[in-house]
Amino acid sequence: MNVNSIGDLAKNLQLRRDTARIRTDLNRLTQELSSGVDSNLVNRFKGNFAPLSGIERGLARAESFLAVISEHDLVVSSAQGALSNLRTLGEISGTLLTVQDTSDPTLMINAGHDAMSRFSSVINTLNVQSGGRSVFSGVTTDRPALADAETIMTALESEIALAGAVSANDVVTVVSTWFAVGGGYDTLGYIGGAQATAGPRLSDGETAPPPITADHEAVRSYLAALAMGGLLGRDVLPGNTEEQGMLAREAGLHLIDADDQLVDLKASLGSIQGQVQRARSEVMAETEGLEIARTGLLGVDPYEAAVELQSAESQLQSLYTITARLSRLSLTGYL
Repeated sequence: MNVNSIGDLAKNLQLRRDTARIRTDLNRLTQELSSGVDSNLVNRFKGNFAPLSGIERGLARAESFLAVISEHDLVVSSAQGALSNLRTLGEISGTLLTVQDTSDPTLMINAGHDAMSRFSSVINTLNVQSGGRSVFSGVTTDRPALADAETIMTALESEIALAGAVSANDVVTVVSTWFAVGGGYDTLGYIGGAQATAGPRLSDGETAPPPITADHEAVRSYLAALAMGGLLGRDVLPGNTEEQGMLAREAGLHLIDADDQLVDLKASLGSIQGQVQRARSEVMAETEGLEIARTGLLGVDPYEAAVELQSAESQLQSLYTITARLSRLSLTGYL
């Protein structure tokens, strides 16, 4: 009878090969179980990666939309906060309306100084930046939206002197004209760029309105009203307490009207914020759907992978047991 046997060296090599194979299977199954992704995608897709490529492109596109949405949301929120701050700074209107009744030059000058201080704060607020970009500067986001308060007020004083204004109505006319479209505000006050023709694309089918600028009519009106009050603190119409009181009253009335315009502008921004949030929800839902689809293409059955992993561990344990027993065999022990 012929007896075939495997030599010790060949047996050792076979055990090492089996050990390496089982360890490779363990590593693969452990990776698949932890990541949930099949490790052999070439075999899984059989060379046709078109469905996966389409999903990856969709996810990349959704990610870019979410980045744009976050950036635009930050800009709109900054603008909304700035307008809220403007409305708070404009709460001097009551003082400007009543200071005329006192006929007290000191009170008028103090109210003018307060208005001037608030005017400077408004300028700083409108020059706010978000993410390193000027919020109210239109397409020119690398520079402030407005010149500094001193530059604007000096220009107004020059215009008042040039016009020979001697009454409150004269000053109101000069200031209103300067801040109107075509006036000095266009060349000296507003130093930002033009408003963008369109806002950013928030999704495949939705584009946001362009961000507002400090060139907006509501902003012009608000600045003009505060400037009228600020001129009182710079001794406009000197020595004429009656006309100064009338100017203070006109500044208060204009400030109330400008505040109404700011309320409308804030409402418009609120609508844009709602649009941005809806777009975010839609893109995130689309992203979730694509990720589920990708998991379906790449994923492995966790239960099946766990069973295979347990089986491989059992095989390796058995192989170690056999190896240990074979290593203890000897002729003496056999006899």
